[in-house]
Amino acid sequence: MTAFLVDEMFPPTTAALLRDKYGYDAVHVAEVGLKGAEDAQIAAAVRAEDRAVVTENVADFAAEREVVLLFVLKKNLPAGSAQAPALAAALDRWANQHPEPYLGPHWPSV
Repeated sequence: MTAFLVDEMFPPTTAALLRDKYGYDAVHVAEVGLKGAEDAQIAAAVRAEDRAVVTENVADFAAEREVVLLFVLKKNLPAGSAQAPALAAALDRWANQHPEPYLGPHWPSV
């Protein structure tokens, strides 16, 4: 089962929904002291904890090869309070379709 680290451009409630509704090991960068951290720090954390990073920062993470990268563009998600539930549901679908994800970039359907 994939563990997630949700980057700061997404609401913290995304990680809470992944935990509470879908049963995943999921944290938001704000919950683990990584809010405002450099992307290299985030990449190091997900490598150390065997997590997939959920981010919109394609250019910043594109060179990372040793982590599972889940790229989601906010413009493809609903706005406001509907964003976290939509993202959590998309990540659950992706995780069920990719129980053993390869290292590198993935683009979950939203």
